[in-house]
Amino acid sequence: MGVGDRPEQAYGVSRRAVLRLTGAAAVAAGIGGAFPGSADAADAVVTKAFTPGQPWLDDAGNVIQAHGGQVFAVPKGAKAGKGVRYLWYGEDRSNGYYDSPGVHVYSSSDLYTWHDEGLALKAMESADQFTTDPYFAGLYGDCTADQQAAVYRDLGTRQVSATVNPAILERPKVIYNARTRKWVMWVHADGPSGTSNAQYAKARAGVAVSDSPYGPFRWIDSYRLDVAPAGEDNYQPDNPGMARDMNLFVDDDGTAYIIYSSEENYSLFISKLDADYTYLSAPPDQAVKGVDFIRPYIGAHREAPALFRFGDVYYLITSGATGWTPNPAQYATATDILGEWTDHGGPISGDGAADTFTSQSTCVIPVEPKRGRFIFMGDRWTPSDLADSPYIWLPVSFGEGTAMELTWHDSWTLDADLADQKQYTVDVQLPAQLWLGADGAAEQADLPNRVRVASGHRTLTSRVTWNLDEADRPGMVPVTGTLVDFGDRTFTRQVLAVPHNLRYVVNAGGDTTGDWTSMVTAARTEGTVLNSTPEQPFGSDAETGAQWGWTSAGALARKVSGGDLYTTLRYAVSGRTLTYTFGGLDPARTYTVHAGWYDPWPWANRAARVEVNGTVVEAQRLFTSTREASAYRGLSPDTDGVLRLDVIPTRSPDIQLSFALVSEDE
Repeated sequence: MGVGDRPEQAYGVSRRAVLRLTGAAAVAAGIGGAFPGSADAADAVVTKAFTPGQPWLDDAGNVIQAHGGQVFAVPKGAKAGKGVRYLWYGEDRSNGYYDSPGVHVYSSSDLYTWHDEGLALKAMESADQFTTDPYFAGLYGDCTADQQAAVYRDLGTRQVSATVNPAILERPKVIYNARTRKWVMWVHADGPSGTSNAQYAKARAGVAVSDSPYGPFRWIDSYRLDVAPAGEDNYQPDNPGMARDMNLFVDDDGTAYIIYSSEENYSLFISKLDADYTYLSAPPDQAVKGVDFIRPYIGAHREAPALFRFGDVYYLITSGATGWTPNPAQYATATDILGEWTDHGGPISGDGAADTFTSQSTCVIPVEPKRGRFIFMGDRWTPSDLADSPYIWLPVSFGEGTAMELTWHDSWTLDADLADQKQYTVDVQLPAQLWLGADGAAEQADLPNRVRVASGHRTLTSRVTWNLDEADRPGMVPVTGTLVDFGDRTFTRQVLAVPHNLRYVVNAGGDTTGDWTSMVTAARTEGTVLNSTPEQPFGSDAETGAQWGWTSAGALARKVSGGDLYTTLRYAVSGRTLTYTFGGLDPARTYTVHAGWYDPWPWANRAARVEVNGTVVEAQRLFTSTREASAYRGLSPDTDGVLRLDVIPTRSPDIQLSFALVSEDE
């Protein structure tokens, strides 16, 4: 039987051998005795504040080498040394990309100041170390030659040949097994495989164990993990079980899980571990979806997972897969870790949303999880100088239900910025629509000034104030309420914003979306709407007789299942202008034309000039993935009562329109 054929057979040593390592071998490996000198760390003057993105030094003045890592809150019953409450594990990148010394560990009593505890898991420079280095001889001296060769395959990070890539150790995470009293480390173990010299061909998850949180951790094996069930999309059917960016999570009942990118990073898995935390709960060929594993993201290209639990809700933060380049984070939630996951988009709004404050997620620290105190950890990778790549730590804020947010702080503290948080829901009755005034702002006269709030077993009535800053465009818009009598916590709802005195409500693309129907219903309470369908080619309306519609040879519709006024659209082809004509208007009155813009293909970098009746009303309209609307006010129809809207391309990509509304000015 070859090395690694069974989960319990280690590349380096069997699990039983790991657990019984004692005596001379343990002494030679440096196991046992007092924990390293956290309590005796040299005094240092340290400012008790976090400064995200700035250099972070340990208490000896050295740059902290714990990249792609995790801060572990030491649980009750686990021994980590006097005063140690937190352990920070991560990649030692002091040598750059190659030649990693291994997995570094630091200890702290307060999260601000960190003491270097050395390498918890040492990498290898050559296979000779099994006999020449007491550390490796003590750990693996009782292994067979094949087992030692397999250990070196995973831990040999030194590049000794220009033509052969070395092993790679990334994303180390550690958990404590209260039943076995062992510390268990999992690592993304990559490098060449038996059939390829590619740097990321192996795509395995490796595991090691130790009696001490500071090591030495003894390597067990590296594995391919679970695979897509038959009938589901599988992005690597001929290369199953891949495991790359990964994390660990131990639930309240002691069940442990590994979270990892698979299928060339296209899909994300959560797999249950066995009782020892050193292998899967079931071999991949016997694993059952929903029992042993789940795929929260399929084909979504997500990596860098960070999973945590607040109350009865599981949260999963991930990054896109764009190499060293940062991208927007997303988060998903579930009430059953192996059940259905719901994606909520990005946890950041405004500045920083596009690149997660120039960082990539790595972990969330459960400082005081029952009180809602969590810290987001991110890496700000600097490929040209990985050793000095800084860290981004930010407090996690929770809103109503499953809402979660990350906001930037140049400097912050635990006492001032990591407040207690509660899970809560708000019972509020909103009007069918908000009217947009002549200045484009929403009118809030119909919004309630009190709401019901439920938190745990408590229900109360709270005053509420409303922020309508984002309710400044037609369509579904967010309105945010602040609960005056519930700690100024907030909640957000979507409500339909409708301009007054609409005469045309045209949904480009022709879909009868729910928000189009609701907007027409609201508009008819104030007067006649001249179009009876969402869209038509130019001609007479079947019900009103008004002349209206679009013209542009070959123009096509984009219809989306479950779409809205913004996501459904009509686009021109071959560089043509897209025109909408609206007849039957009063030449003696003025009107506002509202145009909706949204680009599901924002990389096209399209732009347009917008004209109404031949007059330029917007010289350069850019198309982005953000829902936006323009309001061209005070427009007079021609003598025949006609307004003509032209969207004219100013760059090579074809242009498009989401909606066109015409409202009569008061």
